[in-house]
Amino acid sequence: MSFRDIVVYLDAGANTANRVGTAIELATRYRARLIGVDISTKAAFEGERHNAARAIKQEFVAALQGKHIEFEYRSAPPDARSAQQLFSHCADLLIATQRNPDDRDLSNSSVPEEVLLSAGVPMLVLPTGWSSENPIGKSVVVAWNFSREATRALHDAMPILKKAQKVFLFVFAPDYSHDDRGVQDTKAHLERHGVRVTLAGWRDDGETDMTTALFAGLDREDADLIVCGAYGHSPLAEALFGGATKVLLNNISMPVLMSH
Repeated sequence: MSFRDIVVYLDAGANTANRVGTAIELATRYRARLIGVDISTKAAFEGERHNAARAIKQEFVAALQGKHIEFEYRSAPPDARSAQQLFSHCADLLIATQRNPDDRDLSNSSVPEEVLLSAGVPMLVLPTGWSSENPIGKSVVVAWNFSREATRALHDAMPILKKAQKVFLFVFAPDYSHDDRGVQDTKAHLERHGVRVTLAGWRDDGETDMTTALFAGLDREDADLIVCGAYGHSPLAEALFGGATKVLLNNISMPVLMSH
């Protein structure tokens, strides 16, 4: 199991060069084809960034020169909404950046959140201002709660987890115990895939929430990536998990790999 097709979304914003740099590193690591999808809006060609919008393809191709990666450039319609229009239907991983208030009018508003919740493909969401020089996937925290979404994220992230130096299985529950049968089964399943797992449970005593507890442990574990399920659309799921999804999608310090 590996990534064979990776899509990276392109626009005229300030974060694209580093996003492409990260995508190139991952495509090299997994010997994947890299597809750059231009998601520029009509407004991108009318404002002060119009020269940057017209140069997107040229800069993407230039960044790939000499990298020995199979790649392709595609352009999505300005009003694209479907997985097919955004070329996410035949990908193993999508790469995007958080919506940036400074240049959000330059790119399709469906990316990242709506695509994440509709495409059925895992998405790596980078924080605004993320540098491609930062490592991803050496020390990974998996936010685990036995849900369908968390299960999907765990399996979608398996290529990264198998190569990671450290993987922490984070469970937030009132009755958390290292000896819990479900926790041990999850740990054993990952280990059968060759993943090096450390349990990192947190007892929910009602005094903190899941995301606060999760981020409290990230510094201690020197993590560089969070893997978690994305919850949305269902009113019940939004009530239980929707807040956590938005907090994780908009966190300023850590890439997040999410599946829905």
